[in-house]
Amino acid sequence: MPKNPTFPDCFDEVKHVSITGLKRLGYLRPYAIVRGSYSWTRGGEPSGWITLTVNLPDRYIEFDYNYGDKPINYRVRLESIPKHFGGSEWYFVCPATGKRCRTLYGIGEYFLSRFAYPSAMYSKQTESKRFRELFKAFGCPYLELDYLSKRHARTTYNGNLTKRYRRMLDKAGRFDPNPIRHFIDKPRKIY
Repeated sequence: MPKNPTFPDCFDEVKHVSITGLKRLGYLRPYAIVRGSYSWTRGGEPSGWITLTVNLPDRYIEFDYNYGDKPINYRVRLESIPKHFGGSEWYFVCPATGKRCRTLYGIGEYFLSRFAYPSAMYSKQTESKRFRELFKAFGCPYLELDYLSKRHARTTYNGNLTKRYRRMLDKAGRFDPNPIRHFIDKPRKIY
């Protein structure tokens, strides 16, 4: 008898607030109290917004939004940890677990860390093992786009293709093992 599907919540698909996003928008200015809104879009259409008040002198962030018809207002503590090479790094302290985190997810009524949602998963974790094996064995036509969309993806280093990028091109069937052809087309300096 087959297992019934559970359809878990995916962290990739829910609304979230991150320290990186707040820094990018200018909310984490030293010794400042900043009030503003934070919004999300899905498919180019607005899907929600909340009002945030970031108070760095008192080290908290205040969330103000509506969940259905119910108004929600609460504070999340902020904590600063010094970096090894100077400066400091900000973290949220999850109201449910008390753990430091860099992202709060809005799966239910409140924005909490991922540890507060033990049944939620990332979308990659919901794929079957067989699908992941087939994807690994045969690759896909969009393998290069998937690789280049990663944060620290590099195609070359010191003028040569990186090993990882070369393997990816080889899987996609576009790696040219004869590199001499690449040097023939280059203009040469004649003395």
